[in-house]
Amino acid sequence: MKRALSILGLTILWVVLWRDVSVANVLSGLAVSVVVASGVSGTGAHRVRPLALARFAGYFVVQLVEANLVLAREVVTPQNQIETGIIAVPLDGYSDFVATIVANATSLTPGTLTLELARRPEPVLYVHVLHLHDLDDARADVEAMARRVAAAFPQVEAVTA
Repeated sequence: MKRALSILGLTILWVVLWRDVSVANVLSGLAVSVVVASGVSGTGAHRVRPLALARFAGYFVVQLVEANLVLAREVVTPQNQIETGIIAVPLDGYSDFVATIVANATSLTPGTLTLELARRPEPVLYVHVLHLHDLDDARADVEAMARRVAAAFPQVEAVTA
């Protein structure tokens, strides 16, 4: 039952990230989810918390809408509000799985692009931001996403005998 819920949650996340509910997206999301759910085991295993996943999905949709509105305003207005920059966001304490979801979700949000997810010595996500008006706010946005993803996919503690 837990595996089925995990597969369902991952499939929903896949469709949300693609932003298109189609037969092809649902089937490909299901296929990827089955592979991910069967390949996640041992000390790096994660659970799927459906309510936290729904909160993350809602947060992500709001971020997508806001970013699209900002970019649309940029296109239709004569003023140039673009202030690009690259930020480094430390992801200490998050698993590779969570960091990967954060990096991909960040790249899917218009106006941001993940440049690198450095893993050593500590994980750091480097993001190019199109509208970098406040460095702390930009970092806080990525950190808020990381917290929501970590809540949706908590790491299962390894049981030692």
